[in-house]
Amino acid sequence: MITLLYKQLKMLATAILVLGLCSLGAGPVQSAENIPKQVHLVVDGERLIASNVRFSRFDELRLSARERLLDTEEGDAVIVAVTSQRIIAYGVVSGWRSVDRIASERIESITAEDFAGLVVTSQRFLNFNGESGVWGERARRVGR
Repeated sequence: MITLLYKQLKMLATAILVLGLCSLGAGPVQSAENIPKQVHLVVDGERLIASNVRFSRFDELRLSARERLLDTEEGDAVIVAVTSQRIIAYGVVSGWRSVDRIASERIESITAEDFAGLVVTSQRFLNFNGESGVWGERARRVGR
């Protein structure tokens, strides 16, 4: 009888622990359908302003005097912008990060989805992780 009661209490404690961990966010990783919109881009003259809904703040990036904004894409938690001088990304957790453009580099595509940004140029592939703020880069071998 005592052994049965002990087993039942142990199972109950385990169930409470699992439920508690899930409610703290230690449950399954969110899928793309579950990520709410957390960032919005506002272009105000020579300033790019990220409206960060997750942390209730606005983060500003100023373009240089001769820099022109060419294209932008928004994901749920990432923004990617291309200017005449650089490729810029904003992650809801990491903030603004940029990489310089290569001379005569053509932008072929820009994608922003969830926490990820991808830019394909005539010379390289670039990806951006909006959580860590890290750019990944790989040279592109065109014609193979």
